[in-house]
Amino acid sequence: MKIEVQAFINQIQDQTYLTDEYELPTPDPFVADGILAQLKPAIDKAIEKQALASFSVLTEYAGEPVKVTLETGIVNLPLQYIKKVNQFFELDDQAEVNLYLYVTSPLINRSNMRIDLIGTVASFEESAAANWTKVVDLLTKDLEAVVIGSQAPKEEPVEKKAPAKKKAAPKKMATAKKKAPAKKTTAKKTATQKTTTKKTTTKKKTTKKAD
Repeated sequence: MKIEVQAFINQIQDQTYLTDEYELPTPDPFVADGILAQLKPAIDKAIEKQALASFSVLTEYAGEPVKVTLETGIVNLPLQYIKKVNQFFELDDQAEVNLYLYVTSPLINRSNMRIDLIGTVASFEESAAANWTKVVDLLTKDLEAVVIGSQAPKEEPVEKKAPAKKKAAPKKMATAKKKAPAKKTTAKKTATQKTTTKKTTTKKKTTKKAD
């Protein structure tokens, strides 16, 4: 089964594909059969019609949600990421439609999702029994990973420390330019010369009288 990429995008965006979601109490035992009992009839019908489809079972384990989805698509991305499809194909390309198994849970791995390719929709019907065995085997491993994840010690969230504020560089003090010392203006004292007037002493001449 092939489909033009643009036609595939249109059907998903217009929600003209087969879809449903079933809620299920935690299966006891927590195995694939109880979950697939809900999904198998719906997927068989979609494949018979060669129709695009997405069917999910929503349950929980150890208080955490577990979502199992069987979905047709042209790339191993859930249909909710339809806007990214054109990153892998040209819009006028003819792409093969595959069946994918998605298991979503915070317990399964760090990315919270496991993706498995089952095979092409075109070949699924030809070997339906073998393909459903493959689905059971893969889902069993995924559910075992969920159980193991529930038993792992929970990591305490690391408190993010606020980045240390950079100390502001000390402001440079404006250094006042030193003024050159003012030159002392010493007024030269002009010596006042004393003008001494010499007194002219006039000697009196004594004239001796003649005897």
